[in-house]
Amino acid sequence: MVPERAAWARRRKTLASAVFLTAALFAFAGSAFARPTARTDQPAMVVSPNWSGYVATGQDGSPVKYTSVTGTWTVPAATCNGAASYGGSSTAWVGLGGYTTKNQEEVGTDSNCSAKGKPIYYAWFEFVPFISYNVFPAPPDVVAVGDTITGTVKIVSTTMVEVQVVDQTKNWTFDKTVAFSSQDTSTAEWIVEAPADCVRWTCHEANLANFGAITMHGISAVGNGSTGTLSDPDWKVIPIQLVPSKVSVPTLNPDAPTPQKQTASSPAGATPGPVSADGSAFSINWVAVANGGL
Repeated sequence: MVPERAAWARRRKTLASAVFLTAALFAFAGSAFARPTARTDQPAMVVSPNWSGYVATGQDGSPVKYTSVTGTWTVPAATCNGAASYGGSSTAWVGLGGYTTKNQEEVGTDSNCSAKGKPIYYAWFEFVPFISYNVFPAPPDVVAVGDTITGTVKIVSTTMVEVQVVDQTKNWTFDKTVAFSSQDTSTAEWIVEAPADCVRWTCHEANLANFGAITMHGISAVGNGSTGTLSDPDWKVIPIQLVPSKVSVPTLNPDAPTPQKQTASSPAGATPGPVSADGSAFSINWVAVANGGL
């Protein structure tokens, strides 16, 4: 299983009001394929209640400090057929940290189903444990199915982090440098997630929306000053399968800071495929009923 602390490293849906955002955190300093060829040395799969994809960290006894991560994907369509799919969420992201701590830096896109079964798509960034913030909440810079997105997170200093989302299809770029000193640089991630969904103060573990399949490519990270991929011999690469189970869901209520154990009501999950021979690509597939060991 993914360590319990990793349950905190989930995207929390941006609230309709920005009043909950921490002013100090969001004081911006910046301006506005083909199927992978399998490697032959795939490591053993681990199971998470809310993540699927790959995590890179240091080999045992040889920690790696990651100072940037990047990846490219195509925004998948959310299938919102039937009442059981309503309110589901699927988020694709790249980030640093959060695998064994409560702190993380990440950017991504969502393919969700509204409570009435309407597909919803948008891009966001987040500095865990704070809530996420929409990259572009209004037209003309929107996210749509089929858009090719490149996400990058870069550590600028011990107190500053740069986040970037590039929509290659619509030719727009979001780039911000944010003050965030609670950085975790011990891991790099390329993930599809079932996030915690929040409405005002109340949060719950979302069902994983049917995103079909998604391919992460153009994968790389800078670890200990050198750029590598998931084939880097200095990295320990961990494949993660999403199988719904109890997970600690945070609360936004300052009077009740203790997370609650919840399980998504849907059995849907996701499984990553093998990494390409050069370590730069892999796919993740949605499954209607997930169980360990697939």
